Amino acid sequence: MITLIGSGNVATWMAQRLQSSSRFPVTQVFSRKLENARRLAELSDAEAIDDIRQLSPDNQIYIFALADNAYETVLPRLPFRLPMAFTTSGTVSCQCLREYADRFGVIYPLQTFTKSQDMRTLEVPLCLESDFVGDNKDLMWKLARELSPSCYEVSEAQRARMHVAAVFACNFSNAMYQIAYKLLEEKGLPFEILLPLLRQTVEKVSTMTPAEAQTGPAVRRDTNVMRAQLAELEDERLRELYRMVSDMIMESV
Repeated sequence: MITLIGSGNVATWMAQRLQSSSRFPVTQVFSRKLENARRLAELSDAEAIDDIRQLSPDNQIYIFALADNAYETVLPRLPFRLPMAFTTSGTVSCQCLREYADRFGVIYPLQTFTKSQDMRTLEVPLCLESDFVGDNKDLMWKLARELSPSCYEVSEAQRARMHVAAVFACNFSNAMYQIAYKLLEEKGLPFEILLPLLRQTVEKVSTMTPAEAQTGPAVRRDTNVMRAQLAELEDERLRELYRMVSDMIMESV
């Protein structure tokens, strides 16, 4: 039986994935806001709590799906030592659990989540980290495979590198989409016109390296086009960004 500690995007995905699990049922959900805990608890008929001191000592696994800065305030308030616990963070060391759990590790989902969506069919690679052996390791892998068929055992250093790589690939690229959205909006153009281009870009890097898939004026070193595009940009920050990224492209291909 599992207690979920948190009610954000990751906790919501886990609750949805484990909703019909007979091997790993969620029986308790904690959130500082009781209404959020209740929303997740309803998925599996679990108990909702908003006081960490109400944690049930009867469960086998406790999964922390918290904001990175919340661990230091939540962990010291645990009412008992946990038998097995996992963090879900890309950056927080599982060693933060050493004082509070007999066995501990990381189940880090390498994906972007939006809890307002149904995420049960979302493809989610899981990164696993622990020093478990024997039955404990088997249990971790069984839980992981209940959540996702795509599981990888990694070190803490590898997990940290994956997290920063994901920030570049996902968060920063989405920030670029927002820039493109505003540039089009200023001229009365719809962002949807770029969607086929974006889909093709993602499709290409599934069969070749990003360097091989790179196109555009920087790859061609077409200084005339680059000069004209810089003139299109009124914001000096965008001009500097354009120059910096173009320089990186020219250096890497």
